[in-house]
Amino acid sequence: MANISSDREPAGRAASEAAGAGAGPVRTTSFVAPVLLRTDLPREAALRYWAGPHAEIVGRSPNMVEYVQRPFSPTDHGYWPSSPTVGTAVPEGWRCDGVAEVRFASTAALLAMPLLMREVYLDEQNVFERVLGQLTHPGGGRWWTDGHHDAVGHRTVLLLRRRQGVGGRAFRAYVHHRIGPALHAAGARDLRTYTFLPWSRLVHPTPGVSHDNPAFRRYQGCAVIGTGSRTAMAELLESPQVAGIVADQHTVLTAAHAYTVERSVPVIRARRTRTRSCR
Repeated sequence: MANISSDREPAGRAASEAAGAGAGPVRTTSFVAPVLLRTDLPREAALRYWAGPHAEIVGRSPNMVEYVQRPFSPTDHGYWPSSPTVGTAVPEGWRCDGVAEVRFASTAALLAMPLLMREVYLDEQNVFERVLGQLTHPGGGRWWTDGHHDAVGHRTVLLLRRRQGVGGRAFRAYVHHRIGPALHAAGARDLRTYTFLPWSRLVHPTPGVSHDNPAFRRYQGCAVIGTGSRTAMAELLESPQVAGIVADQHTVLTAAHAYTVERSVPVIRARRTRTRSCR
């Protein structure tokens, strides 16, 4: 069985060292998959299978630097500050049950994954109803913090939907150069931002699992935000830095859906790899 923590797992050492040395956020090539659990299984049984037998299968992959399961609270969501035309309430009919967050050593390692994933794909039907796998661009993720995970008692995953008419480059700049720095300055103790390649169901061709992802429901980016507690997260959301994001988020986003991470399951703890920082 994979190790399940309340929401306190070790940081990626390489990311921690680079960020701690003042090199700026570390670029990652990553895969983020929002998932919906099977509704015909008891929720706790599905979560146990995800963190147990399924995690053991995925954990045998040699190409992943890190693989963390982040199941969401079924009740604590939709609390990102709202603004006109930006939806922050999570639709009941499209409420995710968690995300799988994966980091690869390189783009080449990512491209080799389909050859290694048959067993994983076949097992997903045992636990998931829908898997919405999203790849980042090469280097399309950012790790912002130096890994003070011992002080992280709460995490929020913020799923972001790009406004139609806003170009991909402008969206990526907003996520990595506005949202990331603002949350970092506001005091996030753990922070990762991701922007995704255009959606394709071919990225995750799991048999027996739905991959339907209508355009008006898709997410093009996300942030993983760690704080000392849920109360500290609420205080961060009231900070001047977050107020600055909220004031202009309508120019880039149509939705910002916040979910509390119920617990984190670090199936593959971050392995050492050469990283490239960015400014």
